[in-house]
Amino acid sequence: MKAEVFAEMPNELKTIEIDTRNKIFKINGEDFGERCTGFNIHCDATEGFMVRMNIDADILFVSKYNLKGEKI
Repeated sequence: MKAEVFAEMPNELKTIEIDTRNKIFKINGEDFGERCTGFNIHCDATEGFMVRMNIDADILFVSKYNLKGEKI
């Protein structure tokens, strides 16, 4: 399982594509919906426009150890 939502973290927001009927969730052409637990799009229009998108994702790391503290 990949731990990241994106292979590379985008540093610029170019496009947002959300189509709930066809289950398409993309930022800059990259899928983000599979591991996403929530997202928020915000636009400020004070001096021009600033569009911001926050994506939440739960990332789980698991290691198992026996009672002696040895990794199993």
